[in-house]
Amino acid sequence: MTMKHLDYDLPPEDQAKTLKLLHKDVLLPESMESKLDTLEIEVFKLFQPECKIKPLDRIIHMRDFCQKKGLKLTDSEIRQKIWQGRRLSEGAVEMYECNQIIDCPEETWAWEGIIMSADANLLISLPKCGKTTLIIDLIATWSRGNDEFLGQKLIGKCPPVIIVGTDMTTSRWMPLLHRFGLAEKVAATKYKPIEPIVGVFAANNPLHLTQEGLERIAEIARNNKGALFLFDSFAKLVAPLGLKESSEDIAHPLADLQEVLAPYKCTSIIIHHSGKTKEDSPVLASRGSTALTAAVSQIISLSWFKREEDRQDKRILMRTQGRAEDVQLLISQDNSGWMLEGNVADELKKDEFNKKLEKLTDSQADVLEVVQAANGMEVTATDIQNQLNIATRSGVRILQALAKKGFLIQKKSSNPESRGSVLTFKIKPLL
Repeated sequence: MTMKHLDYDLPPEDQAKTLKLLHKDVLLPESMESKLDTLEIEVFKLFQPECKIKPLDRIIHMRDFCQKKGLKLTDSEIRQKIWQGRRLSEGAVEMYECNQIIDCPEETWAWEGIIMSADANLLISLPKCGKTTLIIDLIATWSRGNDEFLGQKLIGKCPPVIIVGTDMTTSRWMPLLHRFGLAEKVAATKYKPIEPIVGVFAANNPLHLTQEGLERIAEIARNNKGALFLFDSFAKLVAPLGLKESSEDIAHPLADLQEVLAPYKCTSIIIHHSGKTKEDSPVLASRGSTALTAAVSQIISLSWFKREEDRQDKRILMRTQGRAEDVQLLISQDNSGWMLEGNVADELKKDEFNKKLEKLTDSQADVLEVVQAANGMEVTATDIQNQLNIATRSGVRILQALAKKGFLIQKKSSNPESRGSVLTFKIKPLL
């Protein structure tokens, strides 16, 4: 009942009672349940076609609304409410039911064994390892119609590419794209991106993983279904959110990003920095909370192969960890791009061999040199004695030690002269 519904034909005493009840009703505070219901309705209105409030102003509007309603919500809580409103505006999520036929397409690759298609891929390394250049070279190679890159298959046609590169200015992005044929130089300091590059965000026109940034990404994905998004770098993209990398909350923007891209089957490559410690696992190599690596389907890490031992060694070890068998590649780059540098397992065996070689005594090294000079022929202790003047017994002992260390193959052969047997040795193949 309101004042306009007051019946003035009532006796004065009844009118007084009615006014008292109305007054009491007006003064009753709005319940928290009612306030929250009103809040959800207001958020829902933000996503209606007739809404005049711009995405950039949504949090400002809702902050003012909450203040007027006496709701003490933080900006983080308001953002969550806005996200809930967006989800509601897209319709309810349907449950798969018993006996329902469910289409389950196999997981697919964009770059076989390394980059998963229509999914989130995290690329991590220390600075200056070339992670951005690697992905740009991949895109350029794919866009030219090649069916492989660094020995791994490229699946299908190169999709449209959107670069959200808040880590670098256009002064760095454009020459890099031009170097790989993904941008045209139209003047001394002017470039234009060309297909498959749809657009570029850089440090001088930044896009972040804020509410507004995610809305923009969603809009771009909606207009470019199946696109490849390159995000460089994650730390710069989430900087305005004020999140600590050590906190599990650091993964929330990444989860929001995947939610935005998922309906449009977009592939994302998120570049992130690794920690300073050397880790064998790509998951553990990532800087910050492990919640970040847990939030993606595929992790690719780049690390220097032997740079600590040899400053001239520019080879990079690429490793993957995810939903498929791990891949290891030994790669390097020059002005023309990236290339394979041999088999990782073979190189590790060579490295192990050289380390063991350094630990040999002078006598062992001399004997090994004699056996190597035989070019695969079998050598006996007598041969060692004749060439190095080492007693037969000492020669046998050294040869057996080298066999135990994995340098030689030992076998017992018949000796026609003594009608007995003799120990023979030959070089063990390294690989």
